[in-house]
Amino acid sequence: MKALLLAAGFGTRLKPLTDHVPKPLTLFMGRPILDLVYGQVLAAGIDQVAVNTHHLAQKIESHIQKSPLYKQPVRISFETEILGTGGSINPLRPWLDGDDLLIFNGDIITSLDLKSFVARYRESQAIASMVLLPHKDGTTPVYVQNDRIVSIGEAVPGATKKTFAGVHILSNRFVEAVPRSGFLSVIDTYKALLKDHLVLAFEHDGYWADLGIPRDYLEAHQSLLGDPGRATLCKAIGLDTSNWIWDEAKANLFVGTKQLPGFEKSFVFGPVEVEAGIHIQNCIVYPGTKLTKLSHEAGKILSSYASLNIV
Repeated sequence: MKALLLAAGFGTRLKPLTDHVPKPLTLFMGRPILDLVYGQVLAAGIDQVAVNTHHLAQKIESHIQKSPLYKQPVRISFETEILGTGGSINPLRPWLDGDDLLIFNGDIITSLDLKSFVARYRESQAIASMVLLPHKDGTTPVYVQNDRIVSIGEAVPGATKKTFAGVHILSNRFVEAVPRSGFLSVIDTYKALLKDHLVLAFEHDGYWADLGIPRDYLEAHQSLLGDPGRATLCKAIGLDTSNWIWDEAKANLFVGTKQLPGFEKSFVFGPVEVEAGIHIQNCIVYPGTKLTKLSHEAGKILSSYASLNIV
């Protein structure tokens, strides 16, 4: 089995931060999302990995080349035009060489047990398998009966409504059914195959967060920090908490920096430069940020590149 990490998107909802930082390299608890996803894939025993790129592609490629985490050669699939979740498969067909393909969205954080997901897929002999969550409002419903996906978008009597988690496995039979050119959504191929083929539903009810919206981005940090099973979750996600400092009095988390005054209910990823007299509340602060004594900010993502409102 090989893996494709989807990293080509523009991250529009996180602009202007993503005008400078590709969304897969935005930080979760001080770590680039792409690093966490890649680490989870490696831990599941998959060491042949591709990353598709488009927006700020050179920054992603440079990060992969420089980071010691990426010990195995990573195949960079640069798309001159974004090809979509289905079209991104086409440039990789020679590399795939008939293997199964795990696809993982590059903007989600999850405690998913990838080893169990892969094992269950292999046992099932399914044409594909999707990781599903309890249904979330505003998402396209996926309908499930007896661990089988029976419909996407169109209600089926007696079926349970779920939400696609952005992680799935495609067999070579599925890949062969994907059209070979143009911008494509992989969901269209799913819909074409559901009637006559087994598509396995793998349900995940643990930690999962989509970091594409500023409000969700902050809430993902808050929910992890406040979870009573935080240590277990951090291990599952691949987070090293040894350089975390929890400021209980002000409800701050400092990662990669000493505890600093002037913050409240914030996540501070060091190093940062801070003058006396600041007041920063409910913020995520990126490394390299300079905060002067006139800095009074609330509900923002702050970086040396740009700041954006969380709500």
